[in-house]
Amino acid sequence: MKKTILLCLLVVTALFGGVNELYAQSVNDAIQAYNEAATNYKQNPEQAIASALSAIQIAEELGEEGDEIKQKAENLVPTIYFQLAMAKYKAKDLQATLDNLEKAEETATKYNNGVVKTRVEKTLPKLYNVMGNRKYKEKKFDEALSNYSKAIKLDSTFIDPYLNSALALEELGNEDEMVKYLDLTIEMGTKYNDLDNVEKAKLKGKAYFLKKADEARNANKLNDVVNLLDMALKYDGNDYDIYRLMTINYHKLGRWNDAIEYGNKALEVIKGTAEDKAEIYYLIAESYHKLNKISEACEAYKNAAFGTFKPNADYQIKQLKCQ
Repeated sequence: MKKTILLCLLVVTALFGGVNELYAQSVNDAIQAYNEAATNYKQNPEQAIASALSAIQIAEELGEEGDEIKQKAENLVPTIYFQLAMAKYKAKDLQATLDNLEKAEETATKYNNGVVKTRVEKTLPKLYNVMGNRKYKEKKFDEALSNYSKAIKLDSTFIDPYLNSALALEELGNEDEMVKYLDLTIEMGTKYNDLDNVEKAKLKGKAYFLKKADEARNANKLNDVVNLLDMALKYDGNDYDIYRLMTINYHKLGRWNDAIEYGNKALEVIKGTAEDKAEIYYLIAESYHKLNKISEACEAYKNAAFGTFKPNADYQIKQLKCQ
């Protein structure tokens, strides 16, 4: 009987000893998996993800005793996904970058990792902008616009996608929307102190409408010319050459009051000698002359009497008997 009892005790002891050994092995496995993830995620993020997820699974099976290692592994997972996203970006795999950033954001929310969540929120708009630029280079302008729109939706203070949207819309021939996004670039860039993009938008708008005005001039569409030049002025209100061209074209159209108005604006911004100003004064003088405003015409002809315009100006002064 004593032998039987002793044998039973040995069996029970052996069983409990095996359970303790199994438990210890499981804890060690969880710790080892976590350590592998924590020490290798910068060098090998894909393997680190597998290790971290394995640590979480083992820790969950341990129950309460695995809570600490589970929490540490969960906190690490979003960081690894973010690191993996950066590795994919370096490899120029933009879709994989996006996929892993989304996983980083998802797990950061799930595991309450505010640091990684903030990093993802700052990175995603820039990634969508880069993805848009790639589509733009591939001449897939609608897809480029879609990515720029996502970037703006995620961060309305990020100015690059506004300007890039304008460029894509230009390629699509959508002038009204292009102007809208150029204006948004200027408005938002001014508000958030991105003066570089503000200047780029102004230069783009000015160049675009000057080119269109030149095309209209070659087609002898003078009314279109002045309308397009007026749009160019919207992006640079201190450009003497634009005011000069508007004065010339209003003069050709016989819109004398407009020629005088824009001629005077040209004189306000020009920095030069009397000879440099002579052409504008002569156009103003002729416009006043056409309106039969002789006194004003005489004054303008006198200011035009320099350089190549002097002979004609002197002749008109004599004909009008200017004092």
